[in-house]
Amino acid sequence: MSDGLSRAYDFLTRADMAGERTEPTRFGTAVYDDRVPKRYDSNYLLVETVPAGTTAEELAADARAHGRPMIFFRDEQSAEPLVAGFQAVGWRLDRHVFMAQRGPVTREAPLELVRELDADALRPARRRMIEHFPWATPEVLEELHAAKHLIAARVDTRVLGIVVDGEVVAYADLYIEPPNAQIEDVGTLEDHRGRGYASAVVLHAAEEARRAGADFVFLVADARDWPQHLYRRLGFEPIGHYVKFISPGV
Repeated sequence: MSDGLSRAYDFLTRADMAGERTEPTRFGTAVYDDRVPKRYDSNYLLVETVPAGTTAEELAADARAHGRPMIFFRDEQSAEPLVAGFQAVGWRLDRHVFMAQRGPVTREAPLELVRELDADALRPARRRMIEHFPWATPEVLEELHAAKHLIAARVDTRVLGIVVDGEVVAYADLYIEPPNAQIEDVGTLEDHRGRGYASAVVLHAAEEARRAGADFVFLVADARDWPQHLYRRLGFEPIGHYVKFISPGV
């Protein structure tokens, strides 16, 4: 594993995907945060490596035994042979790519519009971005908002956004723990897309992270969705992947 990829994994599990407590399991570490039990990224089974011959059914049973709705595989390659087995028992596969800002920026953006905001100011915009998903119940939405404050208690957190006519229309979170920083939860309301707002908040976040002493700035993108191509134009290059399996019925 490259140094950059190791730094990204370690930071992710200390900040955005940290829990309140952990327990050892047969195949990994169960992460718990009873304050936000419906947030998968705070409640999951972390698997570092998979012993030869392990089946998807055994791993799923380990997760169920500890009440964990998601399995996070740090080693993508060790998870690949298990994909068919998990899908056969109804678990959903999510693929993610780590991207670090190491290349040139080839896209212009209105950075002058970005300002730092209070986390609560983003609540309406974040809700509008995800409320159409079937899993986005009022309880889940409340827990996702509460989790932002829990993350801010662990690492220096900046909330950046663009406001148009009094409404937050684009935003991103920035988690800083020099020499590392993560840009997370980038979003633009549908009616305001195509104006460079997402690019602006990401580039502003990266600049702010470097001013704060971070020499390694990364983000996580869906490996099967278009934003990763935008991030390439903002200087972010792929450095590694990971996978998550989500239990059916949750």
